Amino acid sequence: MRVVFEKMNKFVVLLMVVGLLVLLAACGEDADASEGEDGWPDKISYGVLPGEEDSEISRAHELFVKDMSEELGVEVELFQGEDYNAVIEAMRSKKLDLASFGPFSYIIAQERSNAVPFAVRAKSEEDATYNSWIVVPDESDAETLEDLKDKTILFADPASTSGHLFPRGIFIDELGLKNDEIESYFSSVSFSGSHDNSILAIAAGDADAAGVCSTCVERAIDGGMVSESDFRIIKESEPIPSSPISYRGDLPESLVEAIKDFVYNYDNETYFEQAGDVESRYIPVDESDYDIIRDTAENLDMSPEDLLSN
Repeated sequence: MRVVFEKMNKFVVLLMVVGLLVLLAACGEDADASEGEDGWPDKISYGVLPGEEDSEISRAHELFVKDMSEELGVEVELFQGEDYNAVIEAMRSKKLDLASFGPFSYIIAQERSNAVPFAVRAKSEEDATYNSWIVVPDESDAETLEDLKDKTILFADPASTSGHLFPRGIFIDELGLKNDEIESYFSSVSFSGSHDNSILAIAAGDADAAGVCSTCVERAIDGGMVSESDFRIIKESEPIPSSPISYRGDLPESLVEAIKDFVYNYDNETYFEQAGDVESRYIPVDESDYDIIRDTAENLDMSPEDLLSN
């Protein structure tokens, strides 16, 4: 009986081992269930910055991800960030695979989230820039930057290139201010949350000045949000490289190549019309194109963390 019992024990142990191996194999299959062929995820998330959720460009984003999904054979989900930092952090936590960043928010995303730029929307390489404008309400008596002393000013977002970084640099360069003197130069410095919010505030006379992107103002005029008679431009920045689409650096190489092939050859005219320029297309960019942004941030003597904490 003892021999039989020992044999039964060995048999039970063997069954337990086999069962454990089967369970581990099943868990392994579940772990890989979210990945398809070549390590591709079953779903890709594409992030965009705030301030455009009610505009025609929002419909353009939806069309873009729909077309990308059909081309890649993978579901592509659109993510609208509550603020610039939300998009950066979503990529850092791997909730985003792709994102359309502003130039400075890309610089931060490169450091924090391993973002890699690869394309901008433009008519040509020469046209792949825009400007930051300091604008005032049309009825304002301010004609120069000096006239804005002790006035109120709006910036768009701490991580905005043309809505914070470059306007801040303009006051430093033109007026000889130090970075830590900006807040005391004005009676109030606030962040509106988006370029659209800043533009609407200026049109309504709710702020004395604002730093905004030139293309954002042009789009707001074209969309009927404001008119040219609602504001005046009192200062324009040097050209700024356009906002890049970036991917997370740890994506499968074959997926990155497929995404690039889609974006570089994308020619849906409805999309480009809704995005603001039917004649534009996506053209390649690389990290070095954004050295001017790095240099500007360095000249402010502030780290991304410092700028984001404003």
